[in-house]
Amino acid sequence: MRIVFQQADLDTCLTALLVGVGDDDELRAVTGDASPDDLADPSVVCIEAGGSGRTDLGNFDHHGIGAPVEPACVQALAALAHVAEPSDHLRRLVRYVADVDGGRLGAPPLVTEHVMTLSSVFSGMRLCTPEPVAQLRAGLTILREVLRRDFNPAGPLPELPEWRTYFERKRQEWNGISSVRGRIDRFITAGRIQAGFLETDFVGALGLLYDEGCEVAIAYSPRYQSPSGIGPVPKYSIGCRAGLRVDGLLAALTALEIGWGGPSHGTIIGSPRNGSRLSPEEVKLTVLRLC
Repeated sequence: MRIVFQQADLDTCLTALLVGVGDDDELRAVTGDASPDDLADPSVVCIEAGGSGRTDLGNFDHHGIGAPVEPACVQALAALAHVAEPSDHLRRLVRYVADVDGGRLGAPPLVTEHVMTLSSVFSGMRLCTPEPVAQLRAGLTILREVLRRDFNPAGPLPELPEWRTYFERKRQEWNGISSVRGRIDRFITAGRIQAGFLETDFVGALGLLYDEGCEVAIAYSPRYQSPSGIGPVPKYSIGCRAGLRVDGLLAALTALEIGWGGPSHGTIIGSPRNGSRLSPEEVKLTVLRLC
């Protein structure tokens, strides 16, 4: 089986597990959507790489206009349910990943009080493993262990010897993002919403901004290293707390720069994958005027 994907995040890796990716399958990371030929070929599984809604063609994605709201793993679970009844353990794992992907778990706790969840372990793994195909294989190994031992993905997860490096790397990143707390630029939008901007290359800026009371958060990494190998490039991520949406900003941002987008649930959007040329002032002004 051939698997095409953009980045080995938690949703992508769980989808790969659900469709039965094995050690001998061909994995290919791409920087944009899969090719039209791959998207049209039902023998090729495309995960978060275009073809939103076309699970009949083996495409599992939820980005773009008219795309399904639920993430790729929920789409894959529905496809699996037609063949075999998923276990309760697997359903719980899919619910957790869907909640993480859709921002439905709410704002994280204070950085100093973080519990090591499955999402945290995955973040540490990706920081330790820069190559996308290696990330996906490592992610599959983590997920299989979570299922085999029936761990609660919401944590706290035990510090297994094979995960110790991931734990240590994630703790370093938590310490790093906590150290830039004083750099947050806060402002009130035209709609009277508390917003915040943070420039940092540490992972977790959106979570820190929510932690500090921001309802709309702008994270700017001047030297973002894409999991697909592009970079370092300037990157923006704009997110919001539950009950809000930020996809209403896309028309204005796309008018300034082609390539902005995000999942169809509308709670997070990002700048083009090959980097942004917009200044922080342009992005902040767009949020200030339209949120």
